[in-house]
Amino acid sequence: MYAAFYGKLWDEELLPASLLELCRLRVAQLHDCEAELAVRHAESGVSEAQVAALADWAGSDLFSEQEQAALTLAEKMPWQHHDLTDEEYANLNAHFGESGVVALTIGVALFDANCRLRLALGTEPAPVEAAMPASSEGPIY
Repeated sequence: MYAAFYGKLWDEELLPASLLELCRLRVAQLHDCEAELAVRHAESGVSEAQVAALADWAGSDLFSEQEQAALTLAEKMPWQHHDLTDEEYANLNAHFGESGVVALTIGVALFDANCRLRLALGTEPAPVEAAMPASSEGPIY
């Protein structure tokens, strides 16, 4: 059931896969979750240059304004969700609309939960080039 729910986030195409992948990786960086960082969705279109610059995304010109808005949410939601400002929410709405902001918030929450579960269970990192998650049955990666 979880895999279907998680996959729906990617299937519905409310948000670009590259945006979801950037947010997933940034949340994993914030948690220092090596098991989640070891998973890559190559089909998402995220470049290795973007992955390398992700820890300092705010100071990089490799990320669009839309990606920066999403990464602001990904950056703050796991540990500083009360610090999101009205201006930042307005910026999110300007880029994604109400349904996109809801989808992004759910996505970041799921990425956060995946990292916390992997850390709590002591999941060992195993580099894997995973297919894009989908709402079909089976593992999420």
